[in-house]
Amino acid sequence: MTKNKATQERTPQERLQEEQEHKEHVHHTKINAAAIADHLLGNMHTLHVKLHQYHWYVTLHEKFEELYNENEKWFDKLAERLITSGHKPASTTVEFEKYSILSEDAVNKYFKAEDMVENIIEDFRSTRDLTIRAIRLAQDEGDDALEDTLIAFKNDLDKNIWMLQAFIGKEALEDDDALDEDED
Repeated sequence: MTKNKATQERTPQERLQEEQEHKEHVHHTKINAAAIADHLLGNMHTLHVKLHQYHWYVTLHEKFEELYNENEKWFDKLAERLITSGHKPASTTVEFEKYSILSEDAVNKYFKAEDMVENIIEDFRSTRDLTIRAIRLAQDEGDDALEDTLIAFKNDLDKNIWMLQAFIGKEALEDDDALDEDED
């Protein structure tokens, strides 16, 4: 029996169970770039919610719209790259909430614009740090296509961090904790 035929004979629930067991095994044994990418997708999902909330409740309407559109582009690009490589990325709200390291809160809509921007900068930095980890793993795994996608995503995050830092009157790398970690 071919693998494809065996896959077709299993129920959707059995296929999902196998996928979840595989992901748990990877997360608890030797994490790989695709596993980190699930965390990136979770972060992007959380950013989708936060950027829309900030877009609706602050005068930086156009900038936040630009950021959430860009986030959506990368969200789709990364998930499609994973599928093309044979991985099964997170794809449900439950999975995104499980994997995201970011948080969002309804009270944030009452933040001042500068506080919203600082919050997004920190989220972008956390996502960038995960992306760097995924890039290194993709390099080790020889997954050049995923590595290239992640590098382009990281470059975009760096640009957005720089632009948002400028908006609040700071240098691009000011207050960047990752710089302190590199010095240790």
